[in-house]
Amino acid sequence: MKLENKAWLLAQQWHKGQVDDDGNDYFKAHLMPVARILSGLECSEDVICAGYLHDVLEDTKITYDMISSNFNRHIADLVLEVTHEGKKDNKGYYFPRLHSKEAIIIKFADNLSNLTRMNNWATKRQEHHLKHSRFWRDK
Repeated sequence: MKLENKAWLLAQQWHKGQVDDDGNDYFKAHLMPVARILSGLECSEDVICAGYLHDVLEDTKITYDMISSNFNRHIADLVLEVTHEGKKDNKGYYFPRLHSKEAIIIKFADNLSNLTRMNNWATKRQEHHLKHSRFWRDK
């Protein structure tokens, strides 16, 4: 089985029953769009797989070792890079391992997906997310 197909199946299984803020199936509403964005950018199969799996360490009982044994260390490392550490504060989450170009691309795809589906979020949450999505500086 192709790794991308395996990531599609396992991400669906590992996130089974999870819904987003609008009550939509989390896999379909968020993980599939992230993977589609990465695929459209012609990213490697490992990056697309990590896109499907990018939230498993945060949102499920799946471990780094389980990802590594089901896929490979590179995919597991990418997922670990985009996994936040600690609790959210007024600045957002902390991503201490986020450093590689591939993981930053995954994080951008994740953020783009979030921006497109935040219409029903509380205003304060939307403002916070928009503020922390900016990478330019106002003059």
